[in-house]
Amino acid sequence: MSSTDTTSKPVPMDVQFECQQNLITFMGHFDMDEFQAMEAYLAPDAVWVRADGVLHGPQELRAWAAKRQPGILVRHVLSNFRCRAISDTEVHVDSYAMVFRKDMQPGDKTPAGMAGPVLMGRYEDVMRNVNGRWLIAHKSVQLDFKLV
Repeated sequence: MSSTDTTSKPVPMDVQFECQQNLITFMGHFDMDEFQAMEAYLAPDAVWVRADGVLHGPQELRAWAAKRQPGILVRHVLSNFRCRAISDTEVHVDSYAMVFRKDMQPGDKTPAGMAGPVLMGRYEDVMRNVNGRWLIAHKSVQLDFKLV
């Protein structure tokens, strides 16, 4: 769905709030390396389009997490959430994402030194109502700025 689509009906505030909170919580678990906890926010057939590949469902998230390089300190700042109804059971959410990352070396402690965010872009999420909960059905990112 195009981020300029304005033909959808308004999304109720309680649905907007739950979608936003679930997206924030999902990325918060990611930042804390709590990959198993992330699974509760994914629809069973979820697709996550990442820079390093596409993950399909919780099983592929688990496999990706098992191979992830240790010592990555990452923090996401999410803002400017915009919700559009796709249907009665799906909501499209655009948000800004600013990402800070530091590849920690053995013995490094926080606070980590930094030069600024490594990227700034937009998440595009499709949230689906699954058994009364708004879960991530599709997640992708569009990069607008990248640290060079």
